[in-house]
Amino acid sequence: MDRISLPAVPAVAAAALVPWTIGIATLLPRSATARHWNIVWAGLDVAIIAGLASTSWLARRRDRRVAPTAVATATLMCVDAWFDLCTSDAGRPFATACASAAVELAVAATCLVVARTVDAGESLPTGRTA
Repeated sequence: MDRISLPAVPAVAAAALVPWTIGIATLLPRSATARHWNIVWAGLDVAIIAGLASTSWLARRRDRRVAPTAVATATLMCVDAWFDLCTSDAGRPFATACASAAVELAVAATCLVVARTVDAGESLPTGRTA
């Protein structure tokens, strides 16, 4: 019997998630009360803080481990922006979430630039003049 190749696993998982996602989108209620909501958000923010600090520290050391750290941090920031937008009320809360998301996405993009620059062996701008 042939085994599934390792690269096929994500494709199979993606295909399996399609009906699951359709079910979630159509069957779950539009609103819900969540226990420990504050802990969820604080935990996500702590992970982002750790990722940003680690990204900065590794980049300053020119450590190649910065690339996966920066990409993971950028991903967390995009997820945070998405959930901020999707869970905010209309009006001023949504406008605030949009402004916050713009900042988060800009910082996430910067993390990706740091990851790419360090991975390519280029020098990072330091903000200092010669």
